[in-house]
Amino acid sequence: MEKLYRVGLYCRLSVDDAHNSAKAKNYIPADESVSIANQRELLSKFVMMNGWVETKTYIDDGYSGANFQRPGFQEMLEDARNGVINLILVKDLSRLGRDFVEVGRYTSDVFPSLGVRFVSVLDCLDTEGDNTDMLHFRSLMNDYHLRDLSGKVRSILHSKKASGQFTSAYAPYGYRKSDEDKHKLVIDEYAAGVVRRIFDMRASGMSYGKITATLNQEAILSPRYYWNRQTGKEGREVSPLWSYATVKHLLQNDVYLGNLRMNHTGTRSYKDSTQISKPESEWIRIKNAHEPVITRETWDAVQKINQATRNEYEGRRKPTSKLFSGKLVCADCKAPMVANTETKRKGYSGVKRYVSYHCSRYTRSGRSVCSWHSIYENTLARIVLADIREQARKVTVDESAIEEKLMRKLSGETERGDGLLILFPF
Repeated sequence: MEKLYRVGLYCRLSVDDAHNSAKAKNYIPADESVSIANQRELLSKFVMMNGWVETKTYIDDGYSGANFQRPGFQEMLEDARNGVINLILVKDLSRLGRDFVEVGRYTSDVFPSLGVRFVSVLDCLDTEGDNTDMLHFRSLMNDYHLRDLSGKVRSILHSKKASGQFTSAYAPYGYRKSDEDKHKLVIDEYAAGVVRRIFDMRASGMSYGKITATLNQEAILSPRYYWNRQTGKEGREVSPLWSYATVKHLLQNDVYLGNLRMNHTGTRSYKDSTQISKPESEWIRIKNAHEPVITRETWDAVQKINQATRNEYEGRRKPTSKLFSGKLVCADCKAPMVANTETKRKGYSGVKRYVSYHCSRYTRSGRSVCSWHSIYENTLARIVLADIREQARKVTVDESAIEEKLMRKLSGETERGDGLLILFPF
């Protein structure tokens, strides 16, 4: 009896495919375009011709072939594990992926281990046929294509940056992309006014935290929240609050002098999209690339204050992991409690250092949101130690009751302290 094949159609289209398709280059007929609709139509006809059962279609639109953590692909794998499908059908091998090692692993190991047949229509490749050697050769060529394409894209982007074109996805706060040329920055008058005010506050001697608190108290939207509102993407989970770090970064960004500093970050390779910092020798700096928001005099005055602040903190000890780091949560806003080292002089006995914990959201917002909720580490340690000793004493009295209580804590229950939640177990 002939085996019944329940087919999963897999269609993928990346951004590069959409802009540089074989159809656009007239390499293949229009009915064999890489578009999702045409892929699906081609695969459906192939299923019908072979008398198979079309069970489900999986689509990844806008995902690179080097990334196998695609939602459609992962859903297809899960269905294969559960026996929903037993044959995976693609238009060509590059739709499955362009990473030679990963494609080989899936076609040679993963799919067979799940009892799944793999067929690539245009490549005439079938894991149950006698031409599987060609599968690895084509996979290697697809991997080479990905590396070559990545190199070309990097080269084009580098040339654009070197010529003074702005290539980032988002314009810096205070600017927007020009309607006539998306690679040119023009001033956003409202946001630029906020930027000028931030620089003026800093030039007057105001601290980062105080500036942050002022912005939040006046309900001035944070840069990302403002951008989302301007572009109609308000539904995204972004805080409207300014943070200490955002203000600090803004006050050190010379884009507001009309300069561009690019190419200071990149990825590890064409297969690994992890962002890394590049050495300063590879940075691209373009002066007078666009209209400045602030004057040189204001910039110099602010940088002088910033440097004085850095000098003040350089002599301090570097932060180290504390006893309760990552284990405390603010009871009011549920933000993590962070450690702070305080230095106090004790008469003739010298300097004494204390570790305390406080609400991180309160600090980041310039003390304008939530409250301090401070507790000393030695006080908390005494509380926890006393509780441990009490539990140890009770074990000898009623072991089963203590076991039940510990199981409740392990299942996610918490105990409330003064302004914080202590997450057990430690």
